[in-house]
Amino acid sequence: MTRDATGDDEITVSERTPLVGDPENAASAWKPGHSRSSTLASIVSVGNIRIPTAHKPTTVLGIFYLFVVLSSAAGAFQIIPMTRIYEDILCHEYFGTTPGVGEPIDEETCKNDVIQSRLAYLFAVLESLNAGLSCLVALLWGIVADRIGRKPVLAIASLGYVIYIFIIIIVAWFSAVLPVRLVWISSVAHLFGGQPAMLAAMYSILSDLIPESNRSISFMRIHVTSMVGNLVSPALASAMMSSTGPWPVMLLTFILYILAAAPIILIPETFHRSHQSEPSDDAESHHVTIKTRVLQGFNQLKDSLSIVRIRSVALILCICVVSLPVIVCTFQFMVQFISKRYHIPLAETGYIQSLYGISHIVVVLLIIPFISNLIVRPTLPDWLRVTDEKHRDLILVRWSYVAYVAGTFILAVSPSLPVFVVGLIVMSLGSGSASFIKSIATFHVDPEHRSRLFTLMALVEMASSIWATPALAGLFTLGMRLGGEWIGLPYLGVSFTCLIMLILAIFVQTPAGDRCDEESSPDRESLIEHN
Repeated sequence: MTRDATGDDEITVSERTPLVGDPENAASAWKPGHSRSSTLASIVSVGNIRIPTAHKPTTVLGIFYLFVVLSSAAGAFQIIPMTRIYEDILCHEYFGTTPGVGEPIDEETCKNDVIQSRLAYLFAVLESLNAGLSCLVALLWGIVADRIGRKPVLAIASLGYVIYIFIIIIVAWFSAVLPVRLVWISSVAHLFGGQPAMLAAMYSILSDLIPESNRSISFMRIHVTSMVGNLVSPALASAMMSSTGPWPVMLLTFILYILAAAPIILIPETFHRSHQSEPSDDAESHHVTIKTRVLQGFNQLKDSLSIVRIRSVALILCICVVSLPVIVCTFQFMVQFISKRYHIPLAETGYIQSLYGISHIVVVLLIIPFISNLIVRPTLPDWLRVTDEKHRDLILVRWSYVAYVAGTFILAVSPSLPVFVVGLIVMSLGSGSASFIKSIATFHVDPEHRSRLFTLMALVEMASSIWATPALAGLFTLGMRLGGEWIGLPYLGVSFTCLIMLILAIFVQTPAGDRCDEESSPDRESLIEHN
């Protein structure tokens, strides 16, 4: 996927959002019948009614804060009730009763090893299909975003999530007549773009609007906003489920996804092209064959993959391949694992997730900034001080992986829930690893290839979902069969992947010369936070 603009000279934007360049030029450039953006504008206009959009970058950033917090809250709300609903469906199937008829089966009865194994595989296959289809269309939606605009792609991807959760609800609601595995069909909704397209479009819009000097701070705030949504929702979901059961929480998830998509209508289109290339592009757009576009796409892909020849970049991409288990094991899988191992209701697992979220935020907002500033201070002793920011990021990412190895190992062997919580706190000390590894990667490529680098990293991480979730499910099943403390086998496997990440990071080096020039056009840079 690429979000590079088609030109590097003067730029224009949608006729309704003259944020960049001369508004008069923008109005004359986008002529009806000669612009893809004007065609798309008519889609969101009814007759002569025009939907107002935000014009100030700070206002647009505020809208994105709302979008991110609602989206992340919806995703976090979904995990616990969805797990309980489908656990009950599988439990009915196991005991030969009709799902959805009468009262749900006692939750403790559903902790049978066979039922839990089926539940783990059900969600593992679902996540693998989601990741596979998202990766399949990611580059296509990236091309669409660079040709017709970022806003349509963001809107379509958000609509895909609404359809996704709607299908999940329908399959569960009619479980008496629909087979439970039909839930896998919901993955088709990720053909609308999925997470890679959504994140790419969002960060492209922000990169178009926000000056380079403030861009990293804005990205960090977006990431923190996402963490706030993930922090609050599990505890609220647990509180609601204790009194209302899982279905009201599941319906609230659906409403939150709709509410998250609504503010997109206020976001301006920031897609821009150069004046010089636009007229010829418009004149020849009807003569460009599909074969030509496919060849152009392959040439762009070949150019993007050329950065893999850099050894440290190749190592970083290898780290991305094995990095996802450490993220996956703290979401839906952890909910099921805690409930099974420590015999607590699913409705109470959200409090533990929120505790991990609090630790995550404390580390990202307080501990990491403090340590980052401390170790580069000239007054620090030489044996503690780091010479520059490049070596600082490299050292901190290695220590982050050490925290991951230690934390996940504690999770694997923890005999009680309090010890498990200690492992989560230790594990949270590695929360900055994703940001550090992205920062290190930027030192090795020129500004013109950074967007492609981040996109490639995001695709590799998403593709690793195809094997990560089934691997966790397989280790979970094997651990239950072996019995006893072997039930912690999935987290032992995650600890092993973290050790691989640490070993790879040891061989990553900083470039010998100065960091690549940071001066580049805003549309050439974006950062996809996947932490």
